[in-house]
This record gives sequence, C-alpha cells and structure tokens, in this order.
Amino acid sequence: MTAPALPIEYRTTDIADIEIIRPLWNRSCEHHRAHARTFRAFFEHTTFDDRKAHFIRCAEEGDLRVDLACDPTAGRCVGYCVTSLSAERIGEIESLYVDEAYRSQGIGTALVRRALLWLDENGSVENRVAVAEGNEGVFSFYQKFGFYPRRTVLEQVRESASTRPAGDARAPDAACSIREMCTADWEEVRRIYLEGIADGNATFEAEAPSWERWDASHVRSCRLVATDGRRALGWAAASPTSGRPAYAGVAEVSIYVGRDARGQGVGSALLSALIAASEREGIWTLQAGIFPENEASLALHTKHGFRVIGRRERPGRMKDGRWRDVLLLERRSREAGL
Repeated sequence: MTAPALPIEYRTTDIADIEIIRPLWNRSCEHHRAHARTFRAFFEHTTFDDRKAHFIRCAEEGDLRVDLACDPTAGRCVGYCVTSLSAERIGEIESLYVDEAYRSQGIGTALVRRALLWLDENGSVENRVAVAEGNEGVFSFYQKFGFYPRRTVLEQVRESASTRPAGDARAPDAACSIREMCTADWEEVRRIYLEGIADGNATFEAEAPSWERWDASHVRSCRLVATDGRRALGWAAASPTSGRPAYAGVAEVSIYVGRDARGQGVGSALLSALIAASEREGIWTLQAGIFPENEASLALHTKHGFRVIGRRERPGRMKDGRWRDVLLLERRSREAGL
C-alpha cells in the first residue's frame, strides 16, 4: 500500500542522533534476511548495535552523515540514508531505507542526492554502494546517479571428476560467482580466514585481524570474494609490498578457500580474477609466500604463471613455537608495467 503523497521534511544529523533510524534499520534487515543471497549470514547475525558501532568507527576515522526523511503529520522518520567518507576520501552509502508505505514518492532519490552532494562538497574521489545478490532490482535506481557494477567478474567454474582425489563424492561440476569484496562480507571472509589459520598450513598468523586493520592494508580494487549465491566460498586479495614509488606495481597475494569448497576450482577462479584485477590496477608483479608443505597452493600458483624464485629459511615461527621455511613465488605481468 502506498500512502498519498505528503509533504516530507528532510534534515541532516550525525552519529549523535543515529538511534532515530533503529526501527527502520531493523525492518531493512528483515528484508535482506528474506531476499539477500550473498549477505544473508551478515544480516542474520548483525544487530543494529553492531552497525551503530561500525558507524561510530566511520565517524571517528573519517566523517559520517545521516540524512532523514520525516513525515511531520505522523511525527516520525520514514526514511534515512547513512553515508560515510573515509580519510582517503572514499564515499560510501552505508545504508538506505524508505518505509514501504512511503515509496514511489521520490524519497529515496532525494536522500541519495543529498548524500552525494555532501560527498562532492567534501572532496570525495570515488563513491560506492554495496548491493547484495538477490537485491539487483535496485541497480537501476543507483545507475541513474552514475553508479555501475565495477570490476565484477562472473565465471562458471567446472572441474572434471577425474581430477579429484579418489573417494570424493561431490558433484562433478561446481559453479561460483566472483565479485568485489565489500564491508558486509567481512564475517564470512573472517570465517574462511580462521579456517585457514586452524589448518596450520596457510599463514604464520594466529588470529584474524580486525576489519579496520585488514581493510587498511589491502588494495581496494583487488579484493574479491567467491560465492555460490548463498554464502562465501573463498576470497583473494592483494596488498602492497612497499611504500616506495619504484615498487608501486608490486603486490602480495592472499587466497583462502573454505574447507567445504576446496577441490572445486574455486581457488583457480579467484586467482585468475585477481590477476586480471591487479593488471587493471597497473600492478606488474604479484608475489606470494607459501609454506613448502602447502602443495595445493604451490600447484595453484604455478598453474597461473607463478614461479619459485627462492626459499626463506625459518623467517617466522608458528604459535606452537615451530620455525618454518617459506617459498617465494613471483608472477610478472605481460599486460601491466611494460
């Protein structure tokens, strides 16, 4: 049911008044629980207090604005748009929602326009919005503001049964989609990261970092997640190796695949997509540090053009006190840095 068009009052506030959007955010969350495919776990386990904490961090580390649409007759908030601006001047529409009874009145459009004007006035160099799979209907809404799907790769991953270990009864074909990672993916990314840590053959790290620490250390355009339409299967990312200008095109690869998605070609699809994304970013050399015992990872990287260039003798120690060697692998692009 759509309410008759009524005068709507717009106002702007900040993190101090964020509680006013709690009821609407909870309804937005219910919608995504029912319809989202990729972020479902996030919406099932995230509370408004969790998001409020995230909004507070955004305000502390950069800037945050909350635009409200209010019905003066009913005396309540009927829509909102939360927008952040990072210290790097990256703008993001964090959350947008309009009460169902007030839709088709241009309220969402007005809220986004106010947010984008604010970002423009404050020197934003790039603006983003994350859209969950299953909510593609909003694409056309955002496209009218100049948003478009950016560096999204869709790939059908197939593997023949003959390449799998004996006794593996999984279906002979597996499919996944690969897209850019966003903040809402972090819990799933972290879960897969922790699986890799627990398996003991992926990293010296003993625990997963905070989102803020991880986010700050990885190239934004080279962070990918593989999904099966319902959940994350794996992720890949690149991080700079040096702050010196001469090495601006050199990055280190991280790639993790969830335990129940291994052996299905997900890692190969991720690494292929990451190589393509890195070359678009102008990165000319990718490197990786891999434990010699991690034969699957060595085979994966070799398949995609990496070569072993050396061995570091006991550069790090595991949580249990064991010192371990690391093989250094490198891939020089034939597209970037020529």
